[in-house]
Amino acid sequence: MGRDTFIFVLFLIMFNIIVFLMIYDVNDILPSFDISESSEFYAWDTEEDRRFIGPQHGFEAPAYTERRSLLQMENAQYTNVYDRAWTHDYPRLSCWGCHFFGKLADLVSFHTVLDAGTGNGMGVRMLRALDKNAYGIELSKIALEQDAKDLLQREWVRQGSLRRLPYADNQFDAVLSADVLEHLTPDIADATVGELVRVSRRHVLMSISLKTVTDNKHTLLRPRSWWHDIFRKHGAEVNHPLLKALQLTNKSVYPVPSPTECQYPGNAEDGGVYTCCKIQNVWLVGLAAQQNVRDFRYMTLSDGEIEPWYFVFRKVRNISYGRS
Repeated sequence: MGRDTFIFVLFLIMFNIIVFLMIYDVNDILPSFDISESSEFYAWDTEEDRRFIGPQHGFEAPAYTERRSLLQMENAQYTNVYDRAWTHDYPRLSCWGCHFFGKLADLVSFHTVLDAGTGNGMGVRMLRALDKNAYGIELSKIALEQDAKDLLQREWVRQGSLRRLPYADNQFDAVLSADVLEHLTPDIADATVGELVRVSRRHVLMSISLKTVTDNKHTLLRPRSWWHDIFRKHGAEVNHPLLKALQLTNKSVYPVPSPTECQYPGNAEDGGVYTCCKIQNVWLVGLAAQQNVRDFRYMTLSDGEIEPWYFVFRKVRNISYGRS
């Protein structure tokens, strides 16, 4: 093909493309990529979600209902382990939820919020600093009196049981919890999940550890599917787009570290046993001021999910619970 012929053919091709685009709407030709908030990619916080939440301003306290019959019994079981942990084992000003509470505030619309298992109240302090109407509930009286006396006086935190929350139904846009539910005993898991969903208007957003620890404080280790099933039973469905946005996996780590020191938590008769392995991966746990930097994490081998493990739900229906 000569040079003149090549130029003529190229001109004809370009001319036809221009005419084609003038005749047809380009939107009818090219694939459609919906990046609106209703699309799969951005559907973690939708108009439908915002229909369920309350006013996004003001600091009105939630409605309380006194339900304290379990407090004395649970405190007797709790004191020997967790009161000591908060006074001797955990670093002062520990904030297990601070690694994701701020990110949730960016991704999800909520204002009135409960930190369930608030410990020393640092999660409530962080959320209040973000201008949220935040409250906390904690079983350990010592943890609150040691580090959260000012929050107690303002009634921003309370001593109470997660399986008998002292709040009326549908009081919080979101219920947050950071590495708490793995410390339950299996016999109270169902009631606790029911209470967390009951007091939420829409969102239940948390991290739950799936790894075994040497001090045996993780008394309820179950696979992700088990947790999803129990929340679904109480009317909460997984917010899959939000989970995808939050959860770190081995696809995000390069080169992918080799798993070592594998453990096999779970219960063969209740949810099944799964594999959880250590990998080399540096991360900061909690607040920067804690300087709690670790050079390893744990990963669930079946799905490549790397700790912290996030569990995020939408409340989609109300279930009537008996009151006692």
